[in-house]
Amino acid sequence: MILYLTYNDQPSGVYWSQVCDVVAYLNSLGGEEVRLVALVSARRFRETKRRIKARDPKAMVLPMVPQMKRWRWNTGILAMAASGLRPTGIICRGPFATAMAVRMRDRGVVRKVCFDGRGAYAAEWEEYRIIDDEALIAQVRPLEQEAVLKSDLRIAVSQALVDHWRERYGYTDDAHVVIPCTLGNDFRFGTGDDREATRRELGYAPDDLVLVYSGSTAGWQSFGLLEGLLSGILDRQPEVKVLFLSKEDANNRKLMERFPGRVQAKWLDPADVQRTLRACDHGILVREDTITNRVASPTKFAEYLSAGLPVIISEGLGDFSALVKEEGLGLVVRGDEVGPLARPLETERARLMAFAKERFTKEAHREAYARLLGELGA
Repeated sequence: MILYLTYNDQPSGVYWSQVCDVVAYLNSLGGEEVRLVALVSARRFRETKRRIKARDPKAMVLPMVPQMKRWRWNTGILAMAASGLRPTGIICRGPFATAMAVRMRDRGVVRKVCFDGRGAYAAEWEEYRIIDDEALIAQVRPLEQEAVLKSDLRIAVSQALVDHWRERYGYTDDAHVVIPCTLGNDFRFGTGDDREATRRELGYAPDDLVLVYSGSTAGWQSFGLLEGLLSGILDRQPEVKVLFLSKEDANNRKLMERFPGRVQAKWLDPADVQRTLRACDHGILVREDTITNRVASPTKFAEYLSAGLPVIISEGLGDFSALVKEEGLGLVVRGDEVGPLARPLETERARLMAFAKERFTKEAHREAYARLLGELGA
């Protein structure tokens, strides 16, 4: 058996897509069984457990020791859980989970440990203060270094992340696979047959050019970049409309007030998001220039492409900015410099959807996942 361990991750769309769906996909490949073990906050534990087990009935959901600064105390909980399962390997989401598994390996409880690196953890904690606790923030860099250097195998969401490991931590091995954030297993590639009807429901005219930003902007530190970009486009092209797939907040409200009738925010049921994206014309993926963003793999990139949308993306965003240039997947921008935009042709939409299916499904990375099973199994 192989365990997939998460620590202090709460149920969300990302958790379903990047954890539960990964476990399900690994189990579909045959070979060693993969079992999810989730250490979660004791707050609302029953509800969290219910939600995770609704997605993965075999998942083992356990209450973690309160406060992340006491993360080491969870190693004993994990060891007790593993004693009955007797795993040969553990895939660990993030450096805290990996540190626990490394200690178990060193005690002979498990044979191999895989660090699932979802980003540059130390940089993100330092740049964005995930938890405002200096002592805890100070722990993250040495923990990430240990995860990178002491694991037997690694998953990186981008080649840029591997390069970051080499530069910051002196990683010299090739014991890793690169698997970007992929579409969820329940995702179904649709058609554009209902696009115009959906546009009418949203209040758009046939000649409107609709730019969509999917994700919250509340308290977002990069909003100044997004505001400058969208303001310039709205000023230059009167046919442009902007749709925020998020709740209305102080940030997106600024643009609504400046461009009345041309900017709106909608909070949708997850089942309606893909249909709405297909009704738009370009996806927006703008991030500030930080280490966190230089190695990132935003799931929204695959979601935009899968809806047939060219992506307007910042320079230096993970592996994706270079990919956009190489494959003609949209437009790479610096600041608010962007030329006239047009609605993509049906042939272009179809090409982008096909590219997403080829590169951003779990099945597209079968070989890498099979390698994980082979190296971590008995």
